[in-house]
Amino acid sequence: MLGLFIGAVCAVAVVKVLRHGRGWGGGLARSSWSRGRGRRWLLRGFFERLDTTPGQEKAILLALEQLRGSRGAVHEEIQRTRADLARAVAGGLIDDRTLEETFARHDRLLAQLRVAFVESLRMGTEALDERQRKQASDLIEGRPWSWGPRWGGWNRTRGVWV
Repeated sequence: MLGLFIGAVCAVAVVKVLRHGRGWGGGLARSSWSRGRGRRWLLRGFFERLDTTPGQEKAILLALEQLRGSRGAVHEEIQRTRADLARAVAGGLIDDRTLEETFARHDRLLAQLRVAFVESLRMGTEALDERQRKQASDLIEGRPWSWGPRWGGWNRTRGVWV
Protein backbone atom coordinates (compact mmCIF):
# COMPACT_ATOMS: atom_id res chain seq x y z
CA MET A 1 0.00 0.00 0.00
CA LEU A 2 2.81 2.38 0.88
CA GLY A 3 4.55 1.62 -2.42
CA LEU A 4 1.39 2.48 -4.34
CA PHE A 5 1.12 5.81 -2.51
CA ILE A 6 4.79 6.71 -3.16
CA GLY A 7 4.40 5.75 -6.82
CA ALA A 8 1.33 7.97 -7.18
CA VAL A 9 3.14 10.92 -5.56
CA CYS A 10 6.11 10.45 -7.91
CA ALA A 11 3.83 10.30 -10.95
CA VAL A 12 2.10 13.54 -9.93
CA ALA A 13 5.50 15.20 -9.35
CA VAL A 14 6.75 14.16 -12.81
CA VAL A 15 3.62 15.54 -14.48
CA LYS A 16 3.99 18.85 -12.61
CA VAL A 17 7.65 19.18 -13.53
CA LEU A 18 6.94 18.51 -17.19
CA ARG A 19 3.93 20.85 -17.30
CA HIS A 20 5.43 23.77 -15.44
CA GLY A 21 8.85 23.78 -17.05
CA ARG A 22 11.03 23.05 -14.07
CA GLY A 23 12.74 20.03 -15.58
CA TRP A 24 15.57 19.57 -18.06
CA GLY A 25 15.13 22.05 -20.90
CA GLY A 26 12.20 23.86 -19.28
CA GLY A 27 9.46 21.30 -19.89
CA LEU A 28 8.47 19.31 -22.93
CA ALA A 29 6.06 21.81 -24.45
CA ARG A 30 8.31 24.83 -24.17
CA SER A 31 11.91 23.81 -24.27
CA SER A 32 14.20 26.63 -23.14
CA TRP A 33 17.10 24.95 -24.96
CA SER A 34 15.38 25.51 -28.29
CA ARG A 35 15.01 29.20 -27.50
CA GLY A 36 18.74 29.70 -26.93
CA ARG A 37 18.75 29.75 -23.13
CA GLY A 38 20.12 26.23 -22.77
CA ARG A 39 23.78 27.03 -22.39
CA ARG A 40 23.00 29.84 -19.95
CA TRP A 41 20.90 27.38 -17.96
CA LEU A 42 23.70 24.80 -17.92
CA LEU A 43 26.14 27.42 -16.66
CA ARG A 44 23.67 28.98 -14.21
CA GLY A 45 25.40 27.56 -11.14
CA PHE A 46 28.77 28.79 -12.38
CA PHE A 47 27.35 32.26 -13.09
CA GLU A 48 25.59 32.40 -9.70
CA ARG A 49 28.72 31.37 -7.85
CA LEU A 50 30.77 34.07 -9.58
CA ASP A 51 27.94 36.61 -9.26
CA THR A 52 28.29 37.65 -12.90
CA THR A 53 26.42 40.46 -14.59
CA PRO A 54 24.30 39.83 -17.71
CA GLY A 55 27.04 41.50 -19.78
CA GLN A 56 29.68 39.17 -18.40
CA GLU A 57 27.44 36.18 -19.06
CA LYS A 58 26.97 37.28 -22.67
CA ALA A 59 30.73 37.63 -23.16
CA ILE A 60 31.40 34.17 -21.70
CA LEU A 61 28.63 32.59 -23.79
CA LEU A 62 29.98 34.31 -26.92
CA ALA A 63 33.44 32.89 -26.19
CA LEU A 64 31.97 29.41 -25.79
CA GLU A 65 29.96 29.80 -28.99
CA GLN A 66 33.09 30.72 -30.93
CA LEU A 67 34.78 27.62 -29.57
CA ARG A 68 31.78 25.53 -30.62
CA GLY A 69 32.32 26.80 -34.16
CA SER A 70 35.33 24.48 -34.39
CA ARG A 71 33.08 21.48 -33.94
CA GLY A 72 32.24 21.36 -37.65
CA ALA A 73 35.91 21.17 -38.63
CA VAL A 74 36.48 18.31 -36.18
CA HIS A 75 33.46 16.40 -37.50
CA GLU A 76 34.64 16.86 -41.09
CA GLU A 77 38.13 15.64 -40.19
CA ILE A 78 36.72 12.57 -38.48
CA GLN A 79 34.88 11.67 -41.68
CA ARG A 80 38.01 12.21 -43.80
CA THR A 81 40.09 10.12 -41.39
CA ARG A 82 37.60 7.25 -41.56
CA ALA A 83 37.80 7.33 -45.35
CA ASP A 84 41.62 7.36 -45.22
CA LEU A 85 41.68 4.42 -42.80
CA ALA A 86 39.26 2.48 -44.99
CA ARG A 87 41.50 3.05 -48.04
CA ALA A 88 44.58 2.00 -46.07
CA VAL A 89 42.95 -1.20 -44.86
CA ALA A 90 41.62 -1.98 -48.34
CA GLY A 91 45.12 -1.48 -49.77
CA GLY A 92 46.53 -4.07 -47.40
CA LEU A 93 49.90 -2.36 -46.82
CA ILE A 94 49.83 -0.03 -43.84
CA ASP A 95 52.92 1.94 -42.93
CA ASP A 96 53.74 5.47 -41.76
CA ARG A 97 53.65 6.91 -45.28
CA THR A 98 50.16 5.55 -45.92
CA LEU A 99 48.64 7.81 -43.29
CA GLU A 100 51.22 10.61 -43.34
CA GLU A 101 48.86 13.16 -44.93
CA THR A 102 46.12 12.19 -42.50
CA PHE A 103 48.41 12.82 -39.55
CA ALA A 104 49.55 16.13 -41.07
CA ARG A 105 45.89 17.22 -41.32
CA HIS A 106 45.41 16.23 -37.67
CA ASP A 107 48.40 18.36 -36.66
CA ARG A 108 47.06 21.39 -38.56
CA LEU A 109 43.58 20.97 -37.06
CA LEU A 110 44.97 20.57 -33.56
CA ALA A 111 46.96 23.80 -33.98
CA GLN A 112 43.78 25.60 -35.10
CA LEU A 113 41.83 24.19 -32.14
CA ARG A 114 44.53 25.33 -29.72
CA VAL A 115 44.37 28.86 -31.08
CA ALA A 116 40.56 28.86 -30.87
CA PHE A 117 40.65 27.52 -27.31
CA VAL A 118 43.18 30.10 -26.13
CA GLU A 119 41.19 32.91 -27.78
CA SER A 120 37.93 31.75 -26.19
CA LEU A 121 39.57 31.37 -22.79
CA ARG A 122 41.06 34.86 -23.13
CA MET A 123 37.68 36.37 -24.02
CA GLY A 124 35.92 34.66 -21.13
CA THR A 125 38.63 35.60 -18.65
CA GLU A 126 38.71 39.24 -19.71
CA ALA A 127 34.99 39.52 -18.95
CA LEU A 128 35.59 38.69 -15.27
CA ASP A 129 37.03 40.89 -12.53
CA GLU A 130 39.92 39.79 -10.29
CA ARG A 131 37.72 38.24 -7.57
CA GLN A 132 35.68 36.32 -10.14
CA ARG A 133 38.82 35.05 -11.89
CA LYS A 134 40.12 33.71 -8.56
CA GLN A 135 36.80 31.96 -7.85
CA ALA A 136 36.65 30.55 -11.39
CA SER A 137 40.21 29.27 -11.00
CA ASP A 138 39.31 27.51 -7.75
CA LEU A 139 36.19 25.98 -9.30
CA ILE A 140 38.08 24.75 -12.36
CA GLU A 141 40.83 23.29 -10.21
CA GLY A 142 38.18 21.57 -8.09
CA ARG A 143 39.30 22.75 -4.67
CA PRO A 144 36.58 21.61 -2.27
CA TRP A 145 37.45 24.31 0.27
CA SER A 146 36.45 26.94 -2.30
CA TRP A 147 32.90 25.61 -2.49
CA GLY A 148 30.23 27.59 -0.79
CA PRO A 149 26.95 26.46 0.71
CA ARG A 150 25.32 26.40 -2.75
CA TRP A 151 27.85 23.92 -4.14
CA GLY A 152 28.30 21.60 -1.20
CA GLY A 153 31.61 20.72 0.38
CA TRP A 154 33.53 22.21 3.28
CA ASN A 155 32.46 25.67 4.39
CA ARG A 156 35.49 27.20 6.11
CA THR A 157 33.49 30.10 7.52
CA ARG A 158 31.08 27.87 9.42
CA GLY A 159 33.54 24.97 9.83
CA VAL A 160 31.07 22.35 8.62
CA TRP A 161 30.36 20.15 5.62
CA VAL A 162 27.40 21.44 3.67
